[in-house]
Amino acid sequence: MQGDISFERAVAVPGEPQGVRMSNGEVELVVASSFGIRVLHFAFAGGENVLGFVDPATQGVPVTGGTWHLYGGHRLWSAPEDPARTYAPDNVPVRVVEDGRSLLVVQPVEASGLVKEMRLTLAPSGSEVVVEHRITNAAEAPTELAVWSLSVMAPRGTALVPRARFVPHPVGLLPVSRVVLWPYTDLSDPRYRFGARLLRVRQDPDARTPQKIGLYDAERGWAAYVRGDVVFLKRYPLPRPEDEHVDLGSNVEIFTDGRMLELETLGPRVRLRRGETAVHSERWSLHRLEVPDDDAEVEAAVDALVASLTPFG
Repeated sequence: MQGDISFERAVAVPGEPQGVRMSNGEVELVVASSFGIRVLHFAFAGGENVLGFVDPATQGVPVTGGTWHLYGGHRLWSAPEDPARTYAPDNVPVRVVEDGRSLLVVQPVEASGLVKEMRLTLAPSGSEVVVEHRITNAAEAPTELAVWSLSVMAPRGTALVPRARFVPHPVGLLPVSRVVLWPYTDLSDPRYRFGARLLRVRQDPDARTPQKIGLYDAERGWAAYVRGDVVFLKRYPLPRPEDEHVDLGSNVEIFTDGRMLELETLGPRVRLRRGETAVHSERWSLHRLEVPDDDAEVEAAVDALVASLTPFG
């Protein structure tokens, strides 16, 4: 019934026959239970999944302790990217707990001593979901990391990241943002579109090379993925002036190749002693919207959506 939160176990979705579904009658999520942490499905009730999936039979990275699989969906990592710690295998069952309007997913302690948890809290109505990511240091030695949340999106869509608000020269004399590049970033790639108000990155199933770009957003606090008339909106906390960020200071990142596009956000770098926890939250929502081609119109439309939602905090 719409307005009530329902849970269902043993739900089959691509890659996971034993998932757990949570729904309020308007939107639904499915988390994996036999591996992860992964949110494998987010959609309007009965609608098409906005998250992507990569068959583990077609992709795997040999690592210490086994093989790391992308799987897809939404996952929790620690940054900066490291072949040993970041790519810890997550192919064993996770604990999934139904808790009121929430699903709590807890991963077994990793070889590095990190314990990862994700709590998804669904609004009684509408499409809003609070996704809280937690990483706890269970090792004896202190460690430094940033909480890194990555959403693998379904193919053939376009990511949107807004620029800082326009201020004319000579009023705007100081820089307000940054763009971060990787060694394989090619800014001439046609998947990028640098507009007056937005950066757009298009997922192309025919692409042969990966691309990645990062940005520092201290003002807007949202990124989106558009696929057809469905907009997946991801909101995140703005950095504080004292925060230090990894990856040359980016807190929003986009990676894409021929299989999928990842829409990623990062919390600040923190130092965790034994038993301490770092937290980074996102707010998700789904919207039906025909996104115009004009940057200013898109910015105004998404800003109106953001204004209609629960304030981040």
